Amino acid sequence: MKVAAIQAEPAWWDLKAGVAKTIALIKEAAANGAQLVGFPESFIPGYPMRIWSQPFNPQFLLEFKQNCLDVKSGEFQEILDAVKEAGIWVVLGFCEVDGGSMYAAQVIISNEGSVVLHRRKIKATGNERTVWGDAPGDSLQSAVVGPDGVTIGALNCWEHLQPLLRFHHYSLGVQIHVASWPFCDSTASPGTPTTLSSDAQIVQCRMAALEGQMFVISSTQMISSKNAELCGVKGTPFEMPLGGGFAAIYGPDSVQLTAPTKPDEEIIVYADINLDDIKVAKLLADSVGHYSRPGLLSLHVNSQPKPLVSYEGRKEYALLNRKHGAQ
Repeated sequence: MKVAAIQAEPAWWDLKAGVAKTIALIKEAAANGAQLVGFPESFIPGYPMRIWSQPFNPQFLLEFKQNCLDVKSGEFQEILDAVKEAGIWVVLGFCEVDGGSMYAAQVIISNEGSVVLHRRKIKATGNERTVWGDAPGDSLQSAVVGPDGVTIGALNCWEHLQPLLRFHHYSLGVQIHVASWPFCDSTASPGTPTTLSSDAQIVQCRMAALEGQMFVISSTQMISSKNAELCGVKGTPFEMPLGGGFAAIYGPDSVQLTAPTKPDEEIIVYADINLDDIKVAKLLADSVGHYSRPGLLSLHVNSQPKPLVSYEGRKEYALLNRKHGAQ
């Protein structure tokens, strides 16, 4: 099975251009024989690194919000139509606008152009909380049965640093996982935590592959130096002089299956994978099977979404009022 990881620069804060670029990349991956392609986090309309480099900026955030993707929109339907025409599976990372709020979202789209999974980032990281809301409970469903009966799954960025979420993800039987990332240089600039470097994100990908015994498609953004000012990072610790890309595909033993990319190049990387490699990896350590001890350690999961307004108890409240003579 041939899979692909995107490393590309978004069409910054331009919804229509972002949709067009997304479609072009889908077509390119399909033309090169990929059956599944993974996209970076917030590829449409681009990752808002400005929220880390500057104070709260309503003018920028309004522009950003106006170019986010609504899953009920014509632009989203354009992507679905393009996926159907290309005939491949796509995991798309984007910033979703829903009513007055925004979320870091992912959708898994089948080769028939249907959304088979729509989820949101469980918890926004750091300054992202000024932009994105938290996910509802049903976003814990992070995997579906995909091409040729293979289970594919997806998580956004630092969801890979949530051990309980990772364990739940593995329990869904994920065989091919898409890790969606923004742009990060190999060494953090002075003034930024080293955990924000691509080195740290690569560790997370390789650990997920090793711990979950699954293939990992790591898809990343990159940023050209000419757009540093547009993105509000020029002259700040969050400027990415090297470009910030680190896309790769890893085997279930954590070995990188693709050649290293240049961090400032737009590229789609491909790998032909053999699912039997998962069976071999699980011989020694199946983290949700023979290498677990559910009698000693287990995870409780509440995946039910909660409504904004609930009328549970209204009947009981009315009966109580009548009992006491209230009108």
